[in-house]
Amino acid sequence: MDPQVTETPAPDTGATRTRKAGATRPGWPARAWTAFTEIHPSTVFFLVALSLGLGAVAPQMSYLPLLVVFAVVWGVTVVALMGTVSRWIEHGRHHGGRPRAVTGH
Repeated sequence: MDPQVTETPAPDTGATRTRKAGATRPGWPARAWTAFTEIHPSTVFFLVALSLGLGAVAPQMSYLPLLVVFAVVWGVTVVALMGTVSRWIEHGRHHGGRPRAVTGH
């Protein structure tokens, strides 16, 4: 292997990708956007279900530290939903915007 080439694990696959020495990594905004749009739909579903449950409990609570925890969960849920919607929008832009019709051939 060339000593100026480093291998780094690719996210979520276990595979490696090669990067030349001196090549710059994407900045934190690009990495944050990638993480933001790669939230798994099961995670979003869990957060929405948790938020609905907490929404049913919160009006009955007056304990402030617990309400702060609820607010953090709701904030994370909103961010996760925005990430999922933005991934759908990005996917539509990069793949023609419309699914192809099934022709049966």
